[in-house]
Amino acid sequence: MQEKRKNILLALTVLLLGGLLWSRAVLSVTTGLWLVAALILLRKDLRAVFNHPLVWWSFAPLLLLLTGIWQQPLEKSNFDLWLNYSAYPVAALSAIAVSKMDFTHKMIPVWIHAALLAMLYPLGWFVLHSTEAIAQYGSGQSLPVFMGNDHLRFGMFICSALLLCLLPENPLRYKKTAFILLTGSILFLSVRTAWVMLFILLGGFSLYSLSGTSNKTKVLLRAATLVILTAAALWFLPTANQKIRYSIYDWEQFNSKGYDSTYSDGVRRAINTAAWQQIQNNKNIAVGWAAVPAQLQEQFARCYNGSKAPFGWPFNQWLFWWMGSGWWGMLLFTGWLFFPAYHGLKKNNPFLVFWALAIAASCLVESNLNYQFGAFLHAWPLALLWQYKKQAGTDFT
Repeated sequence: MQEKRKNILLALTVLLLGGLLWSRAVLSVTTGLWLVAALILLRKDLRAVFNHPLVWWSFAPLLLLLTGIWQQPLEKSNFDLWLNYSAYPVAALSAIAVSKMDFTHKMIPVWIHAALLAMLYPLGWFVLHSTEAIAQYGSGQSLPVFMGNDHLRFGMFICSALLLCLLPENPLRYKKTAFILLTGSILFLSVRTAWVMLFILLGGFSLYSLSGTSNKTKVLLRAATLVILTAAALWFLPTANQKIRYSIYDWEQFNSKGYDSTYSDGVRRAINTAAWQQIQNNKNIAVGWAAVPAQLQEQFARCYNGSKAPFGWPFNQWLFWWMGSGWWGMLLFTGWLFFPAYHGLKKNNPFLVFWALAIAASCLVESNLNYQFGAFLHAWPLALLWQYKKQAGTDFT
């Protein structure tokens, strides 16, 4: 019976990751199946489970969203946000059920293999269209990827797999090889947010390794070698080199000419500037989630001679929460976002800290958690990392 349940969980894991890469509909349906499976597996311990800090934390954003819903409670966009954030309680309950079944050690390799297989598509496309690909990077574009060509969230997925490679309990036999391949993939894809997340993960892990060993010289030499190789890769990889050159050019154009809709970074800067000015104009702003796009468009037109903003959200999660729920809603969101890092420090779980900080960094340049993939890639790796030290049984603390 136990083995049959594990086979079901394995099938659900494959479906979940398949949905993440290829189909939002499959991802949504499989998320619902995970919720059902988790509740069945935990049915005898539900009271204890709902005292778990991970479960408290996972339900908190559904309550925090009310700070931006009451203004227009029947707007469809409110329900879309709530549905996206429902990934957190599902991931939390699923991770606890997985640890109770002693299944985490099987789920982690599947996650890593999915990331490695997913990289075959952009790498294969580059091999067949190298000249075109390099030209695309020079104009601010990227390689085609799964996940609906969502480069930022795809880069996050590869980063999550890399972090799972670093877990001491990871049973993957060739985890060092997988780690090298995934690191190279992140550098090659040239998604700048993924670069920043990579540096946070590797920097954090280096400090953790340094503090836990007496042979500090060896750790420092490895870290220095990794830094040198990373810097060399960023310079010599054609995709990375072109992305860096384009980014510098984009910023120079904005600084000299101002807003130009043809430059991607310039658009992001202009939208965030408009959002910040709207906040400054009304310190008590709390327009609600549904009204954020209209408010942003209005301020954008004032700032840039009647131009229309090409996006409806700021490229910063804090600006979005401030506009929608006010400064106090934004502060509550900040406390919720960083609580896993605090819990990780308290429970000596550095990997939880690394992922929490990496996600927070991604939120500086994108309203990352407003997207289905963004919330998923925050919730699931974090929940697994929260529970990865737990043994099979009923440890719900």
